[in-house]
Amino acid sequence: MRTRVSIVKDENMERRTERAISLLGGVDRVVDKGDRVLIKPNMVGGLPPEIGETTPPEVVRVVVELALNAGAREVLVGEGEPVVTPETLRRRFINRPLPQIHESLHERYRREVDEAGGKFIDFYESGWKTVKVPKPVYFDEIRVAKALLECDVLIGVPVLKTHHLTGLTAALKNLYGAIPPEDKRRYHLIDRVEEAIVDINQVRSSDMVIVDGTRTILHWGIIDEYLETHRLNLTIAGYDPVAVDTISAMVLGLNPRTLRFLSWAEERGVGTSNPNEIEVLGVPVEKACKGRMMTSVEYINRKLSHIHLVNRGACTGCFGRIATALYKAKDEGVDGDIYILMGPGVKPQNGGGTTILCGNCAAPTFYNKLKGIFIPGCPPDLKLFLKQLRRFNVTV
Repeated sequence: MRTRVSIVKDENMERRTERAISLLGGVDRVVDKGDRVLIKPNMVGGLPPEIGETTPPEVVRVVVELALNAGAREVLVGEGEPVVTPETLRRRFINRPLPQIHESLHERYRREVDEAGGKFIDFYESGWKTVKVPKPVYFDEIRVAKALLECDVLIGVPVLKTHHLTGLTAALKNLYGAIPPEDKRRYHLIDRVEEAIVDINQVRSSDMVIVDGTRTILHWGIIDEYLETHRLNLTIAGYDPVAVDTISAMVLGLNPRTLRFLSWAEERGVGTSNPNEIEVLGVPVEKACKGRMMTSVEYINRKLSHIHLVNRGACTGCFGRIATALYKAKDEGVDGDIYILMGPGVKPQNGGGTTILCGNCAAPTFYNKLKGIFIPGCPPDLKLFLKQLRRFNVTV
């Protein structure tokens, strides 16, 4: 029997959320009478939902009410993001209009959750626990919020977004917000974010996921004129977080097979990433979203004048990591153009300029006739890549 994922399109986010859950069979399929339920939204950076970065509190309120109606004895809504005041947010916005913000996202959440009969908790206060990972991608043990381990049912309510490094942030990536902030920073520094995502989900994965796609954006932690918010008015839901991420990727125009963390999660039994094994209920994938959402590759190509990223089916080991490595790059002093090619479908670059071939998929051979500076590896060596760029006066 194929796993089911629902897609509902409606301007009314509360009605849309209820409909997406109802199509699957309801919250009752995972919540029993007397259960302790933990709902994990995405409150990254305390940013307003109106720009597409965070889960609207109104959507979480619906899920709280449904869980209580299913017989839950307690419904907690937990997150590990620091409180960010409206004044701080105004200082962080760069060249972008700011929605009218009168209270912090935490205040909005506490009000909505309290009125629904739930309780908002801070993972900082509830504490962390170190747990062994059964089939580690990289980490033998990992720290997670105690609340994840103490609940009977875990429901994820993330936001539908593309991501600069992992390609997608939705069901699986949402639990990255349930680890200590210092661990998040360390995993980024050692370039093991995708590995950490899968290892966290092996310790505790969501029993149900409701992805809010009211608005979407490329998540990069920076707010500037290159990032665009799109209104999609979508909800994607399912009981298998890997299947939910697979369909979410396809809705945004991404090939799920290029997202390394999805393949790793499927290999370890977290869920299925094979579209042929997923039944979509409601709106078909091809009708859910018009056009492809911005990825980190498009972002870099807009931002830089002389560096051009050419992605021909590369996985996140190339396109996510290379684009992320370039986010602080400046190429004003570059004489000529630099073309960075990646992916198994790359072809010889016509015209002038410098060509850099990244990753084993783009290795030059007698047969493909590719020529250029080759950065080997799967994934490629970023230090060697940046060293080569400095030769051409790129500041990185």
